[in-house]
Amino acid sequence: MNQLRCDHLVLEMARRDPEELAFLRDLDPRLGIGLGVIDIKSTIVETPDEIARRIETAERILGAQRVEYVHPDCGFWMLKRSIADRKMHALVKGRNEYLGIKSDALT
Repeated sequence: MNQLRCDHLVLEMARRDPEELAFLRDLDPRLGIGLGVIDIKSTIVETPDEIARRIETAERILGAQRVEYVHPDCGFWMLKRSIADRKMHALVKGRNEYLGIKSDALT
């Protein structure tokens, strides 16, 4: 993977065993890692705590500040808009929780 001509990887990891990330420990640091933390195949809305834990687990396995992006595993085309909206809201709150940002804003 270190020979890829790209600047980041987008990984679907919400439904995967986090230990699979160990295979990416030696990834060239110039490659940013985008981590899928929202399961788009389930209508159950993740809690912000679950999202924060997924990010924390990935950083523990990959190394500090290796996760540059967090996102859903894929598009939300198969979910109702109301569920997708709540999942995105949880994503932002979980990211903020992980980063220690105390805000109700979605930024």
